[in-house]
Amino acid sequence: MYTAEILEAKQSQQNLEQAATYMVLALGESHPITMQFMQQSAERTKSVEQLEAKIAASTRAVKKGFLFNEGPFVKELDKALQGFGVHRQQYFGGAFVGNHVHAALKVSNINKLLTSILCAARANLPHKAEMVENETVKFLNVFTLFAKCHAIYDNNFIDETNVEKLGQCIKEFLSYFRTAFPGATIPIKMHMLEDHATEWVRLTHVGFGLLGEQGAESIHAKFNSLGRAYTAIPDRVERLKCIMKEHLVSIAPDMVAAIPPPKKRKKSLDDT
Repeated sequence: MYTAEILEAKQSQQNLEQAATYMVLALGESHPITMQFMQQSAERTKSVEQLEAKIAASTRAVKKGFLFNEGPFVKELDKALQGFGVHRQQYFGGAFVGNHVHAALKVSNINKLLTSILCAARANLPHKAEMVENETVKFLNVFTLFAKCHAIYDNNFIDETNVEKLGQCIKEFLSYFRTAFPGATIPIKMHMLEDHATEWVRLTHVGFGLLGEQGAESIHAKFNSLGRAYTAIPDRVERLKCIMKEHLVSIAPDMVAAIPPPKKRKKSLDDT
């Protein structure tokens, strides 16, 4: 690590400067021994400056490493993701769609992601490669534990046996997360997973895959389209009735066919 190296180099520089100063006072500046100590002191000062510049460059590399779409770590991660067909979306801060989550949580692909981080560290921060390798082991374990949870709760139907298994997997995942990353906060989605997921699945026996917002969003778009089609009807209630009837015809035509036709009005004497 650079910290011990720079401290040792600065201590050596200080000792040489003190020795050179003593030799100047004792033997004079032109004495060969004095000149030798002065040269060694100058060389040590130069090496300390080079080491400090290297540390500063390393610090900048660390800060730049995770810049979105720019840092070497993010670039390597994107390259690894694209290697197994996963792309970050333009919405929701670069989130993944459902199928991409499945792919990213395969054990082989988790290993590829973490290997890309190690390669980036060895190329850009060789002095921190060992530390990065230790951290990647933590991420390998936490991603693998989360993948076990995802494999269960993503099913359409979850029986009671798998409900219990899901609860145990969630407990193991959160327990390891807190141990491996003691300073990390618990995001709201992890809180929902820990405190509410098992209860919800036990109540409904339905996986989270059926709880997406895409269906509601598509219906919203459909109603907007129908609203534009009937915008000429001035009365709001009649306009809404027409929209609902049109929607019913489109989603349940058999139900509409079962509605009895209106009865024909009998002619009265006044009509004749």
